Amino acid sequence: MKKIRHFLNLPKIYFSYIFRTKKCNYLPIRLWIETSSRCNLACRLCVNKDIDPSLKGDMDFDLYKKIINDVWRYVFDVNLFHRGEPLVNPRIVDMIKYANSKAIKTRIHTNGVLLNESLSREIIKAGLNLISFSFDGYTKDTYEKNRIGASFEKTLDNIIAFLKLKKEMKSKTPFTIVQIMEFDENLFGCDFEIQKNNFMKKFENLSLDKIVTRNPHNWGGLLEIEGIEKIDKSRAKIIPCTFPWYSLTIFYNGKVHLCPQDFEGEILAGDVSRDSIKDIFNNEVMARMRTNFKNKTIEGISPCNNCDRIWRETVAGIPKEYLKVFLKDSVRKN
Repeated sequence: MKKIRHFLNLPKIYFSYIFRTKKCNYLPIRLWIETSSRCNLACRLCVNKDIDPSLKGDMDFDLYKKIINDVWRYVFDVNLFHRGEPLVNPRIVDMIKYANSKAIKTRIHTNGVLLNESLSREIIKAGLNLISFSFDGYTKDTYEKNRIGASFEKTLDNIIAFLKLKKEMKSKTPFTIVQIMEFDENLFGCDFEIQKNNFMKKFENLSLDKIVTRNPHNWGGLLEIEGIEKIDKSRAKIIPCTFPWYSLTIFYNGKVHLCPQDFEGEILAGDVSRDSIKDIFNNEVMARMRTNFKNKTIEGISPCNNCDRIWRETVAGIPKEYLKVFLKDSVRKN
């Protein structure tokens, strides 16, 4: 029944986004719930290492249950991560179990460093629906340059062990993704393709469902690093952000924000300790932001005005980066 309601909501969301409605006649279908803003690494492509220590902590389990009890009737899935590493929260398995007990699908995105056999088994048994491993590099040199504090061999072994355990337990879940951020300013030419192919072979005959390759983004203008292409705003067009029309992001302390790109929590939409998600989703802050995107008046609004997700060159209204992916996939299929 909930799945049917979810699919019936999708056209509403689509047309609300297309017509840039100020108030939505539905409730959010997805939440980012920050189970922890702490991280065990200091990756150069992530700004977590630079945020103030006062912004770091773990979500209290009672607060988490309050959120789930508030939204279970209409939220379809929750991303149990945001700025930090979800596995550092000692109650992460309980959080997965509790959401699933309310028929909410669960996802985590992890660096995989803290995994061991016991935790892997618990996560699989808890009924996690999707796990994505962030692995930024095809070789030891590239990976350890990007993932400061992690070991290439140990983390790769953790992921492979997780996949073997999933296969051994005959579990179809979680849907398992390895995501590679393709970034190394010193690597060019055929060596890159060779290294990539050698890396991919490590997952042959394992229960890996998908491999995703990505380019870095600038976290609302907070990340500047040589080799990352900057958006030319004189040529780019504002593409209204999709987040305000279908989701909300909740920090570990209960503060609710517009989207997961707002790393420092500059746009405060509410607080779940005193407000319901239902009330927050259509409050004045959310209505005003939707109007700003509709009118393309975000120049003075941080972090939106510096976020590379909405300042992108387009072809026929489609971001060029998506068009490239589409063409590449079409060629492969042919």
